[in-house]
Amino acid sequence: MKKIIVSAGSLLFLSIFGFMGASQASEIAAEPVVKPSTLTPLLSNDSLGQITLVSQLSDVQPTDWAFQSLESLVQRYGCVAGYPDGAFRGNRAASRYEMAALLNACLDQMSDRLASKEDLETVKALQTEFKSELSTLTGRVDALEARTKQLEVQAFSTTTKLSGTAAFIVQYGDVSKSGFTNPQTGSAVAAGSGRPTAIGVVRLDFNTSFNGSDLLQTSLAAGNNGEDFASGLGLNFYPDASGNAGQPFFAARGTNALALYPNSAYLFRLAYTFKPTKNLSVTVGPKLYPNDFLDFNSYANNPYKDFSSFFFTNNPLIVPFALNFLGGAGAGLDWKVGGSPLSVRATYVAASPVNSTANTNGGGLFGDPYQASAELEYANTFGSNSQNNYAVRLQYTNSSTFDVAQNAVGLNVEATFGSFGVFGRYGYSAATAYGTAIAPLANQNFTAQTWMVGAGVKDLGASGSLLAASVGQPFLNDLPNTPSFGPNSATQTNYEAFYRFPVNDNITVTPGFNVITNANNTAGQPTIVQGYVRTTFSF
Repeated sequence: MKKIIVSAGSLLFLSIFGFMGASQASEIAAEPVVKPSTLTPLLSNDSLGQITLVSQLSDVQPTDWAFQSLESLVQRYGCVAGYPDGAFRGNRAASRYEMAALLNACLDQMSDRLASKEDLETVKALQTEFKSELSTLTGRVDALEARTKQLEVQAFSTTTKLSGTAAFIVQYGDVSKSGFTNPQTGSAVAAGSGRPTAIGVVRLDFNTSFNGSDLLQTSLAAGNNGEDFASGLGLNFYPDASGNAGQPFFAARGTNALALYPNSAYLFRLAYTFKPTKNLSVTVGPKLYPNDFLDFNSYANNPYKDFSSFFFTNNPLIVPFALNFLGGAGAGLDWKVGGSPLSVRATYVAASPVNSTANTNGGGLFGDPYQASAELEYANTFGSNSQNNYAVRLQYTNSSTFDVAQNAVGLNVEATFGSFGVFGRYGYSAATAYGTAIAPLANQNFTAQTWMVGAGVKDLGASGSLLAASVGQPFLNDLPNTPSFGPNSATQTNYEAFYRFPVNDNITVTPGFNVITNANNTAGQPTIVQGYVRTTFSF
């Protein structure tokens, strides 16, 4: 079978003469070649020439079967002409010369409409003038195509993207006077004993998607095990009772959240997220964190970008330090309720999931330490062009962390008015201390509270900057003043302020300072002052 190649000119030719019958077409094909002088041309000097309305043709009626086709050719291309007597003679077979004359007229009309000779001359002149630029552009396109093919062949992965975050922190702290008592060692700390330190942390995230709506997160992290002044003074754990020193029950009361990262790479996160339905995300994994799912706050949540202290980045009763620092195995979900401003989140995390037999606290997937939490969020915008926003989050946590069991409720709020924002957290817990070390005689019931409030200004001096300050008390409680539970003779208060400004899209620099009074809920303790400069790289 022969292939039939149809050109644009042929299609136009067939459109013009498509209204002829089969017998007429055969007549055209069989008609002998004749001299032009024997024809009455379609386009002669004394003819009608090109017409603008099909009604100008005397022998064409609206009832004719080809009327619409002819009318379309007249209106769209203006290349149909009649004989000198005003007739079209549509039923007459056309000679090859007549067809050539008509086709030429149509092509001339189309050429005039699409581009004039002057336009073509201009285009040619531009091509000549920008010949070198066009050549360069062609070369760049060719090079890009080659590089694209190379990247496709040599890509790290077609399903995985690598991102990373690194932080360099220089800090220095001291106490207002000599006589500070380290709660872990019992040693006195003299004023002027603080030393500058350097803290480094890096985290690499491998984000893999298999179908576009799922996500496998694999993260590695490492640091230099650097201390800040607060952790050097033993404020990284609480309670710090004798026999339980070093167990992270509740809040790290002033420790930099990026301090004490081990100086060897370890598995920081391994979790898989999928969407059973459009508005529901479910995450499961052997290594994840409670604050992956709840207690988010735009101003106080990320130690790489905003407040440095554990206390200011998460509510210590809703997200106990033991679970949020160590992480663990578990699951979480995030459900956006239809198209409403409501979201429901929940998580369960066990910090010792690798223990197949009972340890001191129980261990395993369902033993101490663990936490189960839920959060209901209502977030919306307001003001002209929705320039302002707010969020209210109600929270609940049931946990057991190294012989301290609790049921806690919390509130997390924030509101932004243009570039100015306010935020805060509150938590209340009904708890029980048990175990021979904490409560050697009997279980000890107690209540605990925590709160913090702050304010921030965005884009102050530079787009993407943030100036923020906050104050709060990490652990108000009614525990007795005994060696098992600590002095509890005062209430520790934390203050922190920082200014984050971007150097570029990948680097930010954040100077800040912390002040802690009545450290470890102990009256008479000297005030702790600590300053830092944090540089964060993201890539």
